[in-house]
Amino acid sequence: MSFAPTQLLKQGVNKTGTLLLSPPVGGFGYFRNHGSRQSRKIALTFDDGPSKPSTEILLDALAELKVPATFFCVGVNTAWHPDLIQRAYSEGHIIGSHSMQHSRKAGLKPGNNTDHIDQAAKEIADVIGQEPRLYRPPWGWLTPWEGHRLTQKGYTIVGWDVYTLDWKWPEPDGIMVAEKARRETQNGSILLFHDANAGVKEWDKRETARAVKHIVPALQADGYEFVTASELLGVSAYAPVLSLVK
Repeated sequence: MSFAPTQLLKQGVNKTGTLLLSPPVGGFGYFRNHGSRQSRKIALTFDDGPSKPSTEILLDALAELKVPATFFCVGVNTAWHPDLIQRAYSEGHIIGSHSMQHSRKAGLKPGNNTDHIDQAAKEIADVIGQEPRLYRPPWGWLTPWEGHRLTQKGYTIVGWDVYTLDWKWPEPDGIMVAEKARRETQNGSILLFHDANAGVKEWDKRETARAVKHIVPALQADGYEFVTASELLGVSAYAPVLSLVK
């Protein structure tokens, strides 16, 4: 009988944390949740990867559609699949950081420890030769002290204003995900999708790629142009090697 109250407490903590710390209203002003509302430019972003075959399937779809995207990659997943990081980078996509282990606890802890940030940056730099300057915190939870740590290191903290909920399992239908996202998209929007499950080496996730194949031509027909998150926000995607990691 103790299970239900424990679950209710956990749900309450998660709901409160998400409200206070996540986009579109949380994060204490550190998040960049969208670009200019006067521009028809928008950005596709993908969290939690890379993983096989899910990221491969998505990259194939993006290549077919000829649109750029921004991938917020987890350090451990990067170490497993450097070939996918290199492929995405070589095909014109931006590689951002999503921390080393996708742990909320590291970002919630006060103090000066930035190992979870630095280790992920090093994993990415070891593959593409550049350190990321775009960061999205795990679960979208950002404390004021984590925001300070990141900005001190020169990161732009990227949020979103279109949340697709495509991370759920079993996977939601890709067409339904796409239609919901299309209704919510506006000038300057940053759309959040997931190409993998953080900390999982192999993940056969296909509906996100299906959603992307549906939503890209639909939004292009609506007059939108797809760009990277760095272009949308007018910031640098990368810093010189070893400028941030000590």
